[in-house]
Amino acid sequence: MNHERTLKFPAGGRLFTVLTGSTLIIMFLCGLAYAAAQDSAADKQEEEPIPEYVLGPGDRFRVRVWGYEDLDQEVFIPPSGTAVVYPIGDIQASGHTASELDEIISDALRKYLKQQPSVITVTPLTYLHSQVYVLGEVGSPGLYPFAGKMTVLEAVTRAGNPTPRAAVQQVRVTRPDPKNPDKAKILVVDLDSVIHKGEASKDIQLRPGDIVYVPDVVSAAQHNKETPHGTEE
Repeated sequence: MNHERTLKFPAGGRLFTVLTGSTLIIMFLCGLAYAAAQDSAADKQEEEPIPEYVLGPGDRFRVRVWGYEDLDQEVFIPPSGTAVVYPIGDIQASGHTASELDEIISDALRKYLKQQPSVITVTPLTYLHSQVYVLGEVGSPGLYPFAGKMTVLEAVTRAGNPTPRAAVQQVRVTRPDPKNPDKAKILVVDLDSVIHKGEASKDIQLRPGDIVYVPDVVSAAQHNKETPHGTEE
């Protein structure tokens, strides 16, 4: 049952309505539902599909032809982007994903093999073509090869770990928009929670070309005064 009482305070002459019982419970549940909806929307926003890595000059990949072990090989992509795959010869490898090369090599092998193999796999071995930038308060700022799947924590670790001045609660990832080079998304990652509280879900997967910036505590504090803190800016 909903109870509602109106109390009058003589000094001010104003009326206050006090809500009790089921009304307060309903308001509380509505608040929880709203918060859950907001969290779900934020999670969905971060769950963008990670595009498959595009191979380029300097990368290596392995070709395995099941049933034809003599055709298993490691292939290097030279600066020209044209790789040599035995027994096919030259193929344009640069600019293709492993899945695309799988189809290209499978189609080309048909005229060389009497019995078609059931499975052909192409696996990237190195990722030198794409890199991520790790800047700011880390031991060794610079460019680092994008290792297929790499999180913010992994990138910062490769760059020599945060310095004592680092504001690891506010690591910023600038992600260029592939459709519009003039635009970029900025994500804020709380590595302190990842490292000290084990909240791995707060770490994010990087993409080739991402810029990871670890600010110092002074500039981070100044930034907080100018911009509300959040997971995305």
